[in-house]
Amino acid sequence: MALIATLIAGMFFLVGAVLAIFGKNKKWLTEFSIGMAFSVIVLLLTFDIVPEVTELYGDSKIFMYIFIVIGIVTLKLIDLLVPHHDHESEIKTHERHLKHIGIISSLALIVHNIIEGIGIYNITLLDSKAGLLMAIAVGLHNVPFGIEITATLNETKKGKINTIVNVLLLTFSTVVGALLMMIFKSISDFVLASLMSLTIGMIIYLILFELLVEIGSSKSRKSSTLGIVLGIILMVLVLVIGG
Repeated sequence: MALIATLIAGMFFLVGAVLAIFGKNKKWLTEFSIGMAFSVIVLLLTFDIVPEVTELYGDSKIFMYIFIVIGIVTLKLIDLLVPHHDHESEIKTHERHLKHIGIISSLALIVHNIIEGIGIYNITLLDSKAGLLMAIAVGLHNVPFGIEITATLNETKKGKINTIVNVLLLTFSTVVGALLMMIFKSISDFVLASLMSLTIGMIIYLILFELLVEIGSSKSRKSSTLGIVLGIILMVLVLVIGG
């Protein structure tokens, strides 16, 4: 189940790629996806992931805060190489846009996805329901990346094979994180909790510096607001049904 969850997260890159090729209202779907990802991740973090981690740590909760900070810093360092999709102030010219999501950015995204795959895998080991929800939430956030990278490759007149290879690498890089964790089958509660704390730090960074920025820069709040509301409804139903 944990491996499948990471695959689900990666498959949303394909969704973005398909929308970039055939979709008409990409902006609406992008903002809706980000809004839904925001509410699902916040509620999942609050009611599922953090309680699980604090229980694993027991009386050593200080390490949770340490690894959360490390997670935030790590994702910030990686994110310096990741394309900041749809931030209009950062995309002033066509040439700058294409350069920003070139080869280095693609490699950075792959590293970013591997780390996300590790986090999703660990969450799923603790709670399959939380892991699946996390995979969907992260996947929704991946839709804009799939749209932008595919659209950019098309703009630069890259061949179809090149576009397909890039999208597939991004899609399955999340699974690589899970495969790495499967190599180390037996890990202690402390190590698992520490990896999860790193993930929490990355999630906090994602919420504060990615999702909120995207929602705040949206010209039309209707789509993102609808996504947030539906995300809350989904999480309430899951929490009520799942107990």
